[in-house]
Amino acid sequence: MPRFHVLGSSGWVPTLARQTCCYLVETRRSLIFLDCGTGISRLHDPMFRGLLQKHRRAIVLLSHWHHDHIEGLQALPLFLGHMAVTVAGPGREICGESAADILARFGSAPLLPEPLPHWGKRFEGGFSIVELKPGRNTVDGERVDVIAQPHTHPSAGLRVRDVCYITDTVERPESIAFAAGSALLAHDAWMDRSDEVGGGPDTQAHSSAEGAARVAAGAKVGALVLAHLNPRYDAARLERMFLEAAAIFPATHLGTDMACLPCGAPEEAGGEAPPSGQEDAG
Repeated sequence: MPRFHVLGSSGWVPTLARQTCCYLVETRRSLIFLDCGTGISRLHDPMFRGLLQKHRRAIVLLSHWHHDHIEGLQALPLFLGHMAVTVAGPGREICGESAADILARFGSAPLLPEPLPHWGKRFEGGFSIVELKPGRNTVDGERVDVIAQPHTHPSAGLRVRDVCYITDTVERPESIAFAAGSALLAHDAWMDRSDEVGGGPDTQAHSSAEGAARVAAGAKVGALVLAHLNPRYDAARLERMFLEAAAIFPATHLGTDMACLPCGAPEEAGGEAPPSGQEDAG
């Protein structure tokens, strides 16, 4: 059965309890990462040693290009160097610039020794960059559905296997249709009720926990994980925020680093990706 691992549940900056955005969908066929913030460092934990050793293919799906979602890319050769690795992120149709060009800037000297698009020799199975567009995409044999989202810079909602990932955007009716029927939804929950009611610039770029719960309820998902949590909030405030969301959608989980949840039906022996229920963009 596919499993959803929370590697990094914080937004913006890591805290003592939470690294920045990184989630792992573990399947029979491959390891599928949703964003690649500092949470990738959780793979140092011995619990992942066997998982990494048995897989030879990884896909890294990026929702957008803010640093808390991509700064772990530099660590990919350390953890995934024995694999074939594909990095896919929103490109020209969403951001107005190709994914390869954006990643070349991220990896150019003196920030890194060489541009990230030239990293092929660092991975035994090879390395490639794929550009995500709205609608249906195929990334290394996996169906990945994408929806463009408003944020301070455009972001992309992602759906792969039976998992939907919607972060760094406001509560939107389009998200309900996109996530409909998914086994697990990880949704931006940057604000609690008081911050949402108080207004301010965050309400134009992020969702509240209650907003995430309303999306989950409308989409009739199996479970909701509150993601991209605000590092300004202490544990007590996060707990209150969780209770606000759970009152709307009981099957809510507060994003907690190193947590693991089932995220779909048992896989066939071949491990092929099941349809996600979204139609082609045309």
